[in-house]
Amino acid sequence: MKQELRDDNDDYDDDGNSENPKNYKDELRDTKSKLKVMTTKFNNVKKERDQLQKENKQLQEEILTLQSSLRQMIPGFANTGSTFPMFNELITNVSEFYKYDCEDIFFDLLCPGLNMKGIILFYYTSFHRLVELVNNYFAPSENLLKKTACLNTLEGPIMNVLRKSYQSTWKSIIKQCFPPNSLNEIINEIQSHLKLGGCSADTNSTINNFLQKMGELVLCFYISDPPVAVNYKTIGTKVVYNPLKHEPLDGFIKNKEECIVILPSTHKISVDGEITSKALVLQVNYEIPN
Repeated sequence: MKQELRDDNDDYDDDGNSENPKNYKDELRDTKSKLKVMTTKFNNVKKERDQLQKENKQLQEEILTLQSSLRQMIPGFANTGSTFPMFNELITNVSEFYKYDCEDIFFDLLCPGLNMKGIILFYYTSFHRLVELVNNYFAPSENLLKKTACLNTLEGPIMNVLRKSYQSTWKSIIKQCFPPNSLNEIINEIQSHLKLGGCSADTNSTINNFLQKMGELVLCFYISDPPVAVNYKTIGTKVVYNPLKHEPLDGFIKNKEECIVILPSTHKISVDGEITSKALVLQVNYEIPN
């Protein structure tokens, strides 16, 4: 009996830890077994990921095919440009424009040299003048149609057909609606007040590119079916933050906190209609990162 106890005790050191090589081998075998299971699971996850990526690509292709089919179902599709964005695509384009182009110019160009009033003036002037250009471009022909047909409004079947026709040549309309001299006038108006980047050629080129992208969106707003209304007149106004209507342009804003509209909301059909893109706002006491 004592010999058995002595033999058992030989497996442990003075601190009670196992020193038997057999135990080490068992632990090593167990660890290898667990590692093998983990490796197998990892490989399975990789295969699942690759399969999902492949399926995702197929789904994207199916979506594009479905969108193309939906376009074909639109009445008057023969007069619709296939490259013109559908309504949901247009709303996505607005979100991306706000998130990337507007924020880039905010941090890179506006913040280094302007106060809040200057930032508001830049965005308000840009939206106001571009909306004005689009309205003035279509107004003469549409007013003539109303006068000829003795109508108070063209909204309805006539305007629907006109929008489809506009969409078929919208790229060409952009060139006529926003000629270089008209964009230069907007740039000169902005720079006469703000003098961004010392009015250098590079700065003016940056503003020009920004206005071109914004102008394309504003034109699409007008000829989209249904049309999109941009509530640019709210730029610079103070509002009580509502997460259903507003998003922070930068930082964190608490619910019901007072803030200032920097980028306007967009709406379906009119500014009183359903919100399609939230307004981007800043806190009233926002510290501009110069």
